Amino acid sequence: MDDSTTSYNDVHSHIGVYNVTSNMNDSHGTHVYYDENYDESYDGYYEYVYDDHLYEIFNFELPIYGYIWPVLVLFTTCCNFIVIGGFLRKRMRNATNLILVFIALSDSLTGLVTLPATFHIFTNKNFALTKDWCNVAMITRLYISRAFHTISVWETLLLAFHRFLQIRHPNLGKKVCTMPKTLFVILVIYLASFGLHIFHAFDIKAEEGFCQWSIREPCGWACVYMWLTLLLSHILPSLAIVGLAVILITTLNTFKRESFVTNRSGRRKQTQRNVTIVVILIVVIFLVPELPYGIFYLITVSLNHSGKRIFPLRTNRLIHCIYELFLIVSFHLNFWVYCIMIRSFRSCIKSLLRLVTCRPANFERLEGEVTSSSGGGLELAGMTTETDSNQN
Repeated sequence: MDDSTTSYNDVHSHIGVYNVTSNMNDSHGTHVYYDENYDESYDGYYEYVYDDHLYEIFNFELPIYGYIWPVLVLFTTCCNFIVIGGFLRKRMRNATNLILVFIALSDSLTGLVTLPATFHIFTNKNFALTKDWCNVAMITRLYISRAFHTISVWETLLLAFHRFLQIRHPNLGKKVCTMPKTLFVILVIYLASFGLHIFHAFDIKAEEGFCQWSIREPCGWACVYMWLTLLLSHILPSLAIVGLAVILITTLNTFKRESFVTNRSGRRKQTQRNVTIVVILIVVIFLVPELPYGIFYLITVSLNHSGKRIFPLRTNRLIHCIYELFLIVSFHLNFWVYCIMIRSFRSCIKSLLRLVTCRPANFERLEGEVTSSSGGGLELAGMTTETDSNQN
């Protein structure tokens, strides 16, 4: 262990010594005491009973997870509350916006569920964890947070697939892209994601005085889990989203070549183009952190499965740290896409600011902007009501 990590000496300043109950052949030296009720006539093995477990931390993780990460998560969550409130308004409810709402929800929960353990470990610099805190830290980060992120990945794929149907197969899109069917698919996504990551709900993390996920030889179910998550959470969704993004961009170029007229048909085509731009931007923002990390994860799993030396722990932690920072920033960028591209969403924010500053807000005017025929080419009118979205 190099000097950039926590060590047992560092932990001594916080907790003194590790308390364990063991047999007489214990090799942990001064980090143990022997059970006063130890029976020398007993020939069996006495398992270690650790009061505290060391969670290894690198120096660069303290400022990032201790301060930067909580601020970014809380700020992104506040913005996503505005997204959820804006798209759940009566005149903005449709299948497409419903997906955007659930993406904002899962994005927020991906970071929020990690905050209790983050504050306890990184902000307070508690490197020695009780068994309960170790389980909280590992389960929230490796199970619950990963499950919510996988949900975001699959919801982004669902969003791109919805838009593909609506512009390439509009008749089929009218039948498939409905509110009830979208809700059902999202429910299946939640159940499947938590089922995919359930391995971490039962795998032991606090043992032998350390709080960590150790892959044993042979890795068995751990390798099965890693390959499944690699394929289902990273590789296959990313490839599918890239393919759908290419199709959507090609369609967008088709819209550009068409001449728009000042009638209902022309405004509908302009609306289709604007909605497609929003979906493309969300998809591209999603791919920026996911594609590089997917490649890194593929290399790591392949090396581990073949029994070769994998990256050092410091390198793994550094890459994962950078990935999570880019991830939370990408979650936040969705908010600005909505602000720039959706006029009624901007109006919603303005009305909210009027309420915060105790100024009267004209909600009738706000709702009227969504379906107003004037300036329809600048508004995502197709993202307002279920009827309008079916016309797309």
